[in-house]
Amino acid sequence: MTDRKEISSRGIAQQSGLDVFSSITTYNGEYLNWGDASAYISQLGSDTDYATTAANPHTDALINSPASDIGRWYRYHTSGAPYTSASAPISIGGLFLFSGQQTGGLQSYSGIYQKLSLIAGNEYQVEIKTAISTSSGSIYVDIYRPNGDDFTQTSTNRIDYPVSNTSTNIITSTFTAETANDIIQIYFTTTDTSSVNVAISSISIKEKQEYLVPVYATDKWGNDHKVLRRNSGNIISDD
Repeated sequence: MTDRKEISSRGIAQQSGLDVFSSITTYNGEYLNWGDASAYISQLGSDTDYATTAANPHTDALINSPASDIGRWYRYHTSGAPYTSASAPISIGGLFLFSGQQTGGLQSYSGIYQKLSLIAGNEYQVEIKTAISTSSGSIYVDIYRPNGDDFTQTSTNRIDYPVSNTSTNIITSTFTAETANDIIQIYFTTTDTSSVNVAISSISIKEKQEYLVPVYATDKWGNDHKVLRRNSGNIISDD
């Protein structure tokens, strides 16, 4: 006769599917190239730069100065009306440095962007470490997907300045990749009427991964054992 007993008197599962699992979420890997400003030294100042006065300077840069190579930084900046001119970002002293100014009510924009190599449909986490700054303004962290000859924004996050030693310097956000080659774009703007600088020290993109692990408990004698479920009548063997 078939033994229908699920769990022995010693707490051993005698049928499949009785283990209780807990889900653990982690973010692993690295999907952004040259995200450590210290390692990039002063290279950013020599990377491709695009000057724009377009109605949408952010997508204008993506369209007219495309990130042709995966894993390379590209730069852009506003160069005049209807904006204030701004310098393109540079890397110096272990930092990615962004500059900006508002003149006559016209804001400036300066940023960097990179084409990524992702898995469409997977979730990723962006982590940015910012540096202390007394300046005012905001850094935006946007994700775009190609949309024919245009680009569509699919995710956005923001770092507001000033940042002090009492602030949180690690900013995280998540996004779901819509294509294998989504683009990350990071830019700075300010309402300060004098020229200001803000900096970030590193940028990272990691992939979300989930694991199932058995749940353990401790009995009254201090012994660890798996937590099991009973499915049909709480039958326990007398063995």
